[in-house]
Amino acid sequence: MARPKIPRKSTNIDMTAMCDVAFLLLSFFILTTKFKPAEAIAVVTPSSVAAKVAPDKDFVL
Repeated sequence: MARPKIPRKSTNIDMTAMCDVAFLLLSFFILTTKFKPAEAIAVVTPSSVAAKVAPDKDFVL
């Protein structure tokens, strides 16, 4: 004698609510973050070793 088949529930999950929560959390953290003010960094630039100044001519090929 065959066993009767039990109807299964759907396994589809609606992801709309999870996307909404993720977007709300992302926007909350972006809007409430306090950024550190930019600080100037001292940079030591190398000095030039060439004594001649390069000519200011336009070259056409």
